[in-house]
Amino acid sequence: MASDELENVIRTNSFATSLGGQDDHMAVYPLVSRINHACKPNAFTRFILRQQATSVAALKDIEPGEEITISYLPLGLTSPQRAKSLQKWRFNCTCALCSSPPETIQKSDSLRTEIESARDKAVDAFQHGRPYEAIRHTKQILKLIPSEELFPWESEQYENLARVYWLLGDKKTGDRYALLSLKRLAEQGFIDGARKEYFDILWQSFKDDVGMDDQGHVRGKGKGGE
Repeated sequence: MASDELENVIRTNSFATSLGGQDDHMAVYPLVSRINHACKPNAFTRFILRQQATSVAALKDIEPGEEITISYLPLGLTSPQRAKSLQKWRFNCTCALCSSPPETIQKSDSLRTEIESARDKAVDAFQHGRPYEAIRHTKQILKLIPSEELFPWESEQYENLARVYWLLGDKKTGDRYALLSLKRLAEQGFIDGARKEYFDILWQSFKDDVGMDDQGHVRGKGKGGE
């Protein structure tokens, strides 16, 4: 903790913010900063860079009178990881998940560990030229996400599938997953609809990443599979 009381208040209630291309800034939003933490929240924050503002969006249906909660931590952490990280705010979490019976918490931790393991395996498979293995692990992640309500992760996983299928030369399937990724981003308010311009940006980023030509072929490589 800092020696200055005002700085302590700011640190406790602030959000990491990008300013001028630097990510080491803090910002306090009077309303958003008053929202309580939950390890399985019903809402999440969205930082709007061009406006230097933040907003809150629902992760799922919220009933009238139900408290709106966000996670102060990255989503998907296990209970021991959360307990350690929350010491920054100096409180022990008593949210619905953390107050659940031990067997419920253990099951949640097991699922989150399985998801994280699948993410690592998918990345490793993609980076080492095993695309079909990457697809298998990514689809496993998508199957597990609803159980822990990690819905903000869906768009990334759909994008990963699109990237792999495009690399394999199956642009039709790649397009389908790219569209699903953009639809999730639109539903969560990060973009204003799954418009063609966003699709083109995504497609161009894939081509740049793997060195594709305008016909979708990887430069200097032939088609291959497993």
